[in-house]
Amino acid sequence: MKKFYAGVVLEDSELAESKSNRIELEYYKISKTRKTNFAKVNKTYGIEIVKKEYLGNKRKKEKNNLCNLTSNEKIANNLLDILKENKVTPIGLEDTVRDLFKESEIRCDKMLTEN
Repeated sequence: MKKFYAGVVLEDSELAESKSNRIELEYYKISKTRKTNFAKVNKTYGIEIVKKEYLGNKRKKEKNNLCNLTSNEKIANNLLDILKENKVTPIGLEDTVRDLFKESEIRCDKMLTEN
């Protein structure tokens, strides 16, 4: 199931180096429920970003998604908040999420070695 999470609009002032006069970014939370062999239900979460770029009278649409990122909805929501705040576009989704997961692994490793 795909559910709208948040949207961001980039106007002329933020698009100084672009030919676009408006860009809309939409962030979606994807959830998928799977049954295991033992009738246990697992729910996983992913993310989709849709970019709508307006070039004069034309509209260009681009999207990208990552499914099954986590089984923790709070982590999915935190990722979506970070992506929205940083206005991440579909093309940057994979690299950004990979970097965020690496950063959290480093923090966890550091906490484990300090104790």
